[in-house]
Amino acid sequence: MRAALAILWDSFQLLRARRLFWVALGISMFVALLYASIGFNETGMSVGFGWKQVDSEFMQKGKPEAAAFYTMLFTDIIARFWLAWFAIALALLSTANIFPEFLAEGSIGISVSKPVGRIRLFLLKYLGGLLFVALQVALFTLIVFLSIGLRLGEWNFTLFWAVPVVTFVFSLIYVVAVWVGIWTKSTLAALLSAGLVWGVSLLAQWTESFFYKTAYLLPESGMKVDFKTGEMTTGNADVEKNNVMLTAHETAKTVTAPLPKTRDCTLYLKRLIRFPERDSLLSGVTFDMLLSGQMPDPKMTGAMRRMEDRHSAWYVFGTSAAFEIVVLGLAGWIFVRRDY
Repeated sequence: MRAALAILWDSFQLLRARRLFWVALGISMFVALLYASIGFNETGMSVGFGWKQVDSEFMQKGKPEAAAFYTMLFTDIIARFWLAWFAIALALLSTANIFPEFLAEGSIGISVSKPVGRIRLFLLKYLGGLLFVALQVALFTLIVFLSIGLRLGEWNFTLFWAVPVVTFVFSLIYVVAVWVGIWTKSTLAALLSAGLVWGVSLLAQWTESFFYKTAYLLPESGMKVDFKTGEMTTGNADVEKNNVMLTAHETAKTVTAPLPKTRDCTLYLKRLIRFPERDSLLSGVTFDMLLSGQMPDPKMTGAMRRMEDRHSAWYVFGTSAAFEIVVLGLAGWIFVRRDY
């Protein structure tokens, strides 16, 4: 047990010594404090702890639109873009060289000589790399939790779903860097491979989402697209679905199934983080609609809700976890069998 804790502590010390760790942590804390600085009063919204006032009829204190805006700013913008994109990219840059450096001659010999099995040593080093994201997201979410509690009076512990979900999203990319890093002992190859898998998976998810919108969302919302001219017409009745688009969506979903679903995992946070104001009265309202004060058409609301809920937890997390287990198994197999 002491040897295992020592390995985890060494991993944390290694991360703490990296400059990018503090850069990423500092930026995360700045974004969190900027979020905490947003407040609401009788005339609208303030930013920077009262530094800038934005008058708005919909963003006034006590209105459900203001509460929805504050929570959706975290779930739809910050978690989706900062935590799931920029923070993970910085974390990947900081952790991609952990295994290549660990496998360097003279570095691994001391660890292998300790009373810890190789597979256990490998898993502990892998978990140590995940500490980078887990620590940052935990601190970030704590500030958001306190901000929402103090601003809206709602102490919602479902916000902390962001910690395991974002850490899991990072692990889906990091595991590729670990596998290639162990295989090639090259940090550059590990980074390029992880970035390539990340890009391919995002492209596949965007494609599946596009075909779903074309095949289901638009017809259910009463919109018809002329694919020859690109013109779109709107009616009150449901439009007949295009069989070509239905087939294209099924094909895209099948291709995406075995890939890590980083984007879909992050979007699933909206279903895990529950707020009565957003989930009932303002269901189907997007972040842009809140800013403009528009309310969606009931048909569009239902179609958007079905789109957001189209994937099951097994499809999003289960298949992604299966991908990670396979790649982690390959990396562990190489690590255990290699002579040091």
